Amino acid sequence: MKFDNIDMKMNIQDFKTLSSNWKIDERLILTSTVHTSKDGASLEVVHAVEKDPKLSFEKLVFTGNVDECREIHNAIESSIAGKRPRRLLVFINPRSGKRDAEKIYKKQVLPVFRMCGIETKEYVTKRANDVGDCLRNTHLDIYDGVVAVGGDGIYNEVMSGLLDREMRDNGRNPDDPEAQLVQLRLPIGIVPAGSGNYTVWYLNGTKCPKTAALRIAMGQCVPTNIASLHQGHTCTGYSGLILGFGLFGDMMKDCEQYRWMGTSRFKVIPVGTLLNRRPVNVTLSYIPTESHSKSDVHNNVKIPKADFARQVSVPVPSTNMARISFKKRTFSTSDMLEAPSDWRTAEDRVVYAVDTYPITMEPCGEKMMPTFGEDSLRLLITRKCKLTDHIRQLKAVDNRKSSCYEFDFVTTIKVQRYRVRVLKNETEDFYINCDGEVIRLHEPEFQVSLHKKVVQLYGRAGW
Repeated sequence: MKFDNIDMKMNIQDFKTLSSNWKIDERLILTSTVHTSKDGASLEVVHAVEKDPKLSFEKLVFTGNVDECREIHNAIESSIAGKRPRRLLVFINPRSGKRDAEKIYKKQVLPVFRMCGIETKEYVTKRANDVGDCLRNTHLDIYDGVVAVGGDGIYNEVMSGLLDREMRDNGRNPDDPEAQLVQLRLPIGIVPAGSGNYTVWYLNGTKCPKTAALRIAMGQCVPTNIASLHQGHTCTGYSGLILGFGLFGDMMKDCEQYRWMGTSRFKVIPVGTLLNRRPVNVTLSYIPTESHSKSDVHNNVKIPKADFARQVSVPVPSTNMARISFKKRTFSTSDMLEAPSDWRTAEDRVVYAVDTYPITMEPCGEKMMPTFGEDSLRLLITRKCKLTDHIRQLKAVDNRKSSCYEFDFVTTIKVQRYRVRVLKNETEDFYINCDGEVIRLHEPEFQVSLHKKVVQLYGRAGW
C-alpha cells in the first residue's frame, strides 16, 4: 500500500492542534494504530485527503508517551465505531467495460479495504441474472453493505436483486404495480470498471476506482430514488439511472447486436440509430406532482422552464445511521407525496422518445448537475422534430448544458408515475433502455412509478 505522504512525523500535541483546527477531520480518518518501543510510543493515523473531486490518503505519525497515544487512539476508534462498514459482499462483473474489473478491484480497491480492516466476500459473476440468484440465497445479516464492481449494469443487478429480496422477505409482491418498495437494509457501493459508469460519476464527481473505494470505506451514504417498470402485472425492471423508451431503447437494442465491437459501439452505433429514428404513436397518462405550482402543468402541453436553484442531497452520515433510518422508515411511500391527483391523460401524440431519470439533473449555472432523492420523476417527451434540431438538442444533453431541455419539441412534466400505451403495428417491436440493459415490450402498455430514497449509496453527492 502506497501513501501520498509518509514523512510527516510530529509530536502528539500537534495532533490535538490539527484536530481542533479541523485540519484533520475525524470523518476522513481511516485507521489509527499505536506502536510502542523502548524509546516511547507513536500514533500512526491514516486519513483521506480531498483533492476535489478525487480522494487520496496520507499517513501521519505522531510521537509521545504510551498513555497519550492510546488515549487519542481510543478516542478515534470510539468516534468511528459503528459508522464504517466492517464486512462487505462484493460482486465483480469480469465482462464489464474493458474486461478488467477483477484487476481494478485487486489492485486499487481491495488494498484500501484491507488497510481499513474491512472483511470482504467476493463473487465473480458468470452469467446473466447471477447476482439475483446469489442474493436470493445469501444470508445478508452478516454484511454491512454490498459492492458492485463494473458498470451501471452490475449496479442495476445488485440493486434489483436486493429490492426483490426485501420485497419477498416482507411478504410483498414485486409484480403488483401498486406495491410499495421496501427500503433496502444494506447500502450499495459502486466501483467504476464499466463502459459508462454514470451513476458513480454523478455520485462522487469522478470515475476514479480508488476514490470510490475510499468513499465506501468511510461509510457515508446518500439516499437515491428508484423507478419501477411494470408491464401488466409483471415487474420487468428497476431503474436507478435511466428509463428510455423510443430512441434510447432502439439505440441500446442496436448496440447489443454489436457487442463484438467492445465499448466503441456506444460511440458509433447510436449515430445510425438516430439517423434512422422512428416515430411512435402513443397515448400518455400520468399523475403529476401536486406540490409544485400549477404552472408546471398547463393543458398537458409544454412546461415553462423553472428557475431552479442548485439542490444538493444531504448525505446520511454513516452506515449505522442508514440502518437506523431503515428501522424508522421501512416502506417507500411509492412515493406519492401527500395526496396524489387522479391520472391525467395527454392527447394522443407522435413521439421520438419518452424518458425519465431517477437521478434528476438540475440547472446550476450553465451546466446540469445531478441531484439525488428528488420529490418527482422528470418525464421527458420528445415530439416529432427536424433531425438537425434533434441532434442539436441531444448534443446539448451530452454536454450537460442547462438549456438542454429548453426546446419547443421537448415537454417536461414532474410526475409520480406515468403510463405509456403504444398504438403499434403488430409486426413492430419496441424496447426500453433500463440502465443500459434492453427490455423488450411484450405488452402494449407499461407503467413507471417513483419510489423515493429506497436505496442508500456509499458516496458523497453535491460536487
